[in-house]
Amino acid sequence: MVILQYILAILGFSLIIIVHELGHFLFAKAGGMHVHEFFIGFGPKVFKFKSRAGTDYGLKAIPVGGYVKVMGMDRNELIPDDMKEKSYQKKPFYKKFLTIFAGAGFNVIFAIILIAIFLSMGVYEPSNIIDYVQPDTPAEQSGIMVGDRVIAINGEPIATWDEFAEKTQARPGEKVTYTIVRDGKEMEIEPVLDIVDGRGYLGISPRYIEKRLGFGEIVTESFRMTGDILVTYVKLFGQLFSGKIPFEEARPVSPIGVVSIFQQSISLGIQNFILFMALVSILIGFGNLLPLLPLDGGNIILLIVETIRRKPVPQRVVEVANYFGIFLMVGLLIVGFVYDIISPFDLSNM
Repeated sequence: MVILQYILAILGFSLIIIVHELGHFLFAKAGGMHVHEFFIGFGPKVFKFKSRAGTDYGLKAIPVGGYVKVMGMDRNELIPDDMKEKSYQKKPFYKKFLTIFAGAGFNVIFAIILIAIFLSMGVYEPSNIIDYVQPDTPAEQSGIMVGDRVIAINGEPIATWDEFAEKTQARPGEKVTYTIVRDGKEMEIEPVLDIVDGRGYLGISPRYIEKRLGFGEIVTESFRMTGDILVTYVKLFGQLFSGKIPFEEARPVSPIGVVSIFQQSISLGIQNFILFMALVSILIGFGNLLPLLPLDGGNIILLIVETIRRKPVPQRVVEVANYFGIFLMVGLLIVGFVYDIISPFDLSNM
């Protein structure tokens, strides 16, 4: 079972990378650029075939990830005269930009699709039905029981758990009247709330109820969730670079660590695995837009600078920037690998 989970984890991670490269590939083709290769995996080539357009498609021995090779993106490439018009370097700004940006864009689109699948499988929402009563709390002392349904607070009707939590937390230390339904009968219970972190505290947990969303709700919610995740990532990166988040809490993860986290998410259920894939897809897309060569973000900055200058950035400058970026990324991977060995992520503790 665990072996199957690891296989699915590797395939899931690979699919995210393939989707990213597919974005580059499709927009390069649409922009009239010649694509030399589009391969799945890395290592020795297992098989390949050449299309009429001259692109080599194939599979490599280790089917993890993939890559696409577009003519002219390597500045040192020698391009035949009859192919120069199909080179990346000969294309207008917008075609170059879209080709570079498409990788991250496809990751976000893929995440929206995954989140829509996740939502279509049903979501669980907290209800006003009590599922747990904490010992030695106002809830237990006042006689609240598992299965009670709260319908009003101080005479004000409530329909959701959020309303319950908001009205309860707003009354620290107060005597509050809860109208509940038990065995079909209404009754009132009047506990005096505890004070925890300056807020009112009753000491109960809600029962989660499965809810099926309609198609329109799924589409709307998948876009909203994706947007919220992107905003969260931007904020987290800002807090990391400003020092508000300790490095230990946002430390890098090696591919080994990523596969391990994927495997753990699978063990929590296929629905959680699908959501986790969406989170990683957005993260990979977002991370690739960081302004660092050889990442997509670095290539976009280079493209903008060259468009403004109307001439190429000196090759030596590009090489130094690439070396610096590769050195930094390799360093982070090594740190992530060490952390993944001595202190691996455990989703059950998060």
